[in-house]
Amino acid sequence: MALRILILILSLFLVAVSTAQQPIDEEFVIGAGDVISFDVYNEKDLFVRARISSSGDVRIPLIGNINVLHKTTKQISKEVEAALLDGYLVEPHVLVSIEKFRPIFVKGAVKLPGAYDFQLNLTVNQAIAIAGGLRDRASSSDWFISRGAKTEKKKVKADHILQPGDVLHIKESIF
Repeated sequence: MALRILILILSLFLVAVSTAQQPIDEEFVIGAGDVISFDVYNEKDLFVRARISSSGDVRIPLIGNINVLHKTTKQISKEVEAALLDGYLVEPHVLVSIEKFRPIFVKGAVKLPGAYDFQLNLTVNQAIAIAGGLRDRASSSDWFISRGAKTEKKKVKADHILQPGDVLHIKESIF
């Protein structure tokens, strides 16, 4: 019985470790302004680094253009591997990485509105601090974000985690 419990605990530990070591950029979808790289194992001539334009097309040697907008790095890797497998390489292994995320934007009642570099686990409160803090007439609760192509604003709190390309709107209070 003790051996079964030990095996169960060890199995749970291994699952936790394996999920914790997955690259963080697999969670994010690619958008215009991101810088990504393609690295094909043992094929240095196929390395590509590209800043993503609004069209989302990236030119890959041997394959041609592929569209990467609104896809994760894992999805893009699988797509490129499948294309390279189709008559070019025997067993391609492609690593797609996000080297630089598109910026976040802070606007409204902050001291220094503008574009700022995205950082992992960046909260609304931290973004406000990066933007110089709230102005005197800033609202302490009317904070909104716009994400992606959506024009609707979502109300957020100080601990909300921002994503690349988010626009943080800080409203002014009446009093």
